[in-house]
Amino acid sequence: MEKAQSSKLAVIGNESSVLIFRSLGTEVYAVGDTKEAQEKLQELVDRNLGDEMQTPEYAIIFVEENFYQKFPDDLITKLAKNPLPAVIPVPSPDSKDSNFSAKRLSKIVERAVGSDILS
Repeated sequence: MEKAQSSKLAVIGNESSVLIFRSLGTEVYAVGDTKEAQEKLQELVDRNLGDEMQTPEYAIIFVEENFYQKFPDDLITKLAKNPLPAVIPVPSPDSKDSNFSAKRLSKIVERAVGSDILS
């Protein structure tokens, strides 16, 4: 009998801010700029478990918001169309808009459950 594989969590961001996530059991990817963050995100989104259904390897990919906010709108729209992996911005230490991540997460939850339960 084959062992079921489970999806993973990943975090993309500056080295100094993603290391804490490693202790939580997530895979971390330190990047230096938005271009590198976008390339790493695309690489992770394209990975799958190799099963018949092409199940994504990652269930959730957290991206530091200072990178996420600079991604092209068409990329964000494309990512939002697929249920997995969920690409979610997380606060950046040097973020100017401290509510960006919370607002984005609220929109994702509202779309998923049909109501804004976080506000």
